[in-house]
Amino acid sequence: MTRHETDPAPFSTDLLAGRTALVTGGGSGLGKAIATGLSMAGADVVIAARRLERLEEAAAEITAVTGNAVAVDQVDIRDRETVEALAGRHDVEILVNNAGGQFPQKARDFSPNGWNSVVDLNLNGTWAMTQVFGNQMLDRAAAGGVGGSIVQIVAIVGRGIPGIAHSASARAAVIELSKTLAFEWGPSVRINCVAPGAFHTDGWEATYDPEVGDMTGVPLPYPGRPTDIANAAVFLASPASAFITGACLDVDGGQLLHGTISALPPGAYEEREL
Repeated sequence: MTRHETDPAPFSTDLLAGRTALVTGGGSGLGKAIATGLSMAGADVVIAARRLERLEEAAAEITAVTGNAVAVDQVDIRDRETVEALAGRHDVEILVNNAGGQFPQKARDFSPNGWNSVVDLNLNGTWAMTQVFGNQMLDRAAAGGVGGSIVQIVAIVGRGIPGIAHSASARAAVIELSKTLAFEWGPSVRINCVAPGAFHTDGWEATYDPEVGDMTGVPLPYPGRPTDIANAAVFLASPASAFITGACLDVDGGQLLHGTISALPPGAYEEREL
C-alpha cells in the first residue's frame, strides 16, 4: 500500500521569521529535511556537521527549494570544544539535535569500543549540544530576551530495538534527559523529542538489511517520508506548540503500537525466529 497525501507546505512562511535555527547532521537525510522545513517556515537556518563539503551541497539544495540562504558550520558533537566554539559563533532560538548514528549487531557481539562510540555520539554528543546551547538560551532569557526551543531526534522506544541495544539505550536516555530538563529549564526553554519509525533514507538503506523496517501489519503500512519528521520538528520548535514541553512525539505510522521493531532481519537471532 502506498500513501496518497500530497506535499503542500503545512506552515506559514513567516511562522519562524526572525528566529535562528541550528540543525546538527543537517547535510543529509532527516537533518536536511528538517532544515528545509525550518527554512520554509521562515527561520534563519544553520546546518552543522563534520563534513563541510556535504553541508555546502545541502545548503545550496535547500536554498534552491526555499529561496532562503542557509549557513553552514562544522562541529563534532563528541568534541566539547568544537561544540562550545559553534555556540560562540551562533546565537540560536531553535536547536534540533539530529546528529547521531548506529550500526546493527547482536548485543553479544558488541565490542567495548563499538558500544562506547555509539553511546558517546547519541547520548554524550547530544548532551554537549543540549547543555551548551541550552545555557545560551537560559542566559538570554535571564537577561530579558527570548529563551528557546530544543528538539531531539531520537527513536521509538518502549518495546526494545533488537540489533541496536547501544543506540536504543542512548536514545531512551535522551528522552529521559529531555523530560528532566523540561522541568529544570521551563519556562525559558522548551525541550521535546521526535521519535522516527522506519524512514528509508540513503543512510537507512546503507545501514540496514532490506528486510528491516517492513511495515506489514502496521496501522499505516508504508515507510515515512523525511518531510513527516520535518513537519513534526517545525511544529515542536514553533509557537504552535507553546504549551508542550517534555513530550516525545512518535512519528512511526503506529509501528510502536503494532509492528516488528528490529534492526536485524528475521532469523538473525539464534534463540528464536521473530
